[in-house]
Amino acid sequence: MSHVVIGFTAMVVVMITVPLLLAWIGGQRKLRVARTGGALVLRMPRGHHAVLAALAILPFGAFTVLALSVAWTPSSGSGRFVLAGFTGLLGTILGGWLLLLEARGCLRVDDAGFERVGALRRRRAAWGDVAKLTFNPVSNWFFMTLAGGGRIYVTEGHDGIASFAEVALQRLPPKVLADSPEAAQALREVAES
Repeated sequence: MSHVVIGFTAMVVVMITVPLLLAWIGGQRKLRVARTGGALVLRMPRGHHAVLAALAILPFGAFTVLALSVAWTPSSGSGRFVLAGFTGLLGTILGGWLLLLEARGCLRVDDAGFERVGALRRRRAAWGDVAKLTFNPVSNWFFMTLAGGGRIYVTEGHDGIASFAEVALQRLPPKVLADSPEAAQALREVAES
């Protein structure tokens, strides 16, 4: 019975701590950033992806430990290693990807274009490659649809969102801004904040 109480208490602590940590980290966000090497570097505030990585690693780690520690019937004893290996691998992949985003993930914006640096890949595009700009008013994010079909997301939570809005208003093709009046207005409001 005490294991159940300990597990339940740990779960409640995690469920309360994670949103509080994410809110605190989000509160550290900077609306404007200075250019570094000629480019604005927009990223989620430091610690955001690390908290999400812990949220991915902890449950999978608990399942791994549980799979290895419970008593299995003699005929299914190897099942513990299969389950532990599967959950451990899943937690490592998800947590590792989020930790790589914490270390590398950003959007580099300059006068010529922008580059999204992800956990493993980079994608560079020129401002002229943007075919459409969309604003999601519910979640407060912009996404730019490229002529080649890809999308680049910029969320309200990024450090430097106001700096991005200023550059985007200057560099996006006028037709893209004219075709998306709501998104253009949202960019203006963010730039003025």
